[in-house]
Amino acid sequence: MSSILASERDLERTIVSEALDHLNAACKEIDALSVHALTRTELHEVLSRLDAGEKRLATAQQRLLGRMVATDTASPPRFDPAAVLARRLRISPAEARQRIAAAGQTSD
Repeated sequence: MSSILASERDLERTIVSEALDHLNAACKEIDALSVHALTRTELHEVLSRLDAGEKRLATAQQRLLGRMVATDTASPPRFDPAAVLARRLRISPAEARQRIAAAGQTSD
């Protein structure tokens, strides 16, 4: 039974890794685009779609933060998720605490 769970976890890790690889590739592709030929209307559409994507990523990040905080409640008291998040994302500790608080309100 545990080997089935382990293989399911491995599959999930692979799927997550591949999705992030696709996201990184798409970001590189977008960065390399020439936008000089786009009309003002097309530029607005591109910006709107990028904004929608950014909101979806923020939602995904909140879910992940909520999961991280939920799984770290059993960690030793010296563990500070805000400090770890601040270091990893290179944001202020205050911003990290705000993100964690928001994630806690919307976690699964």
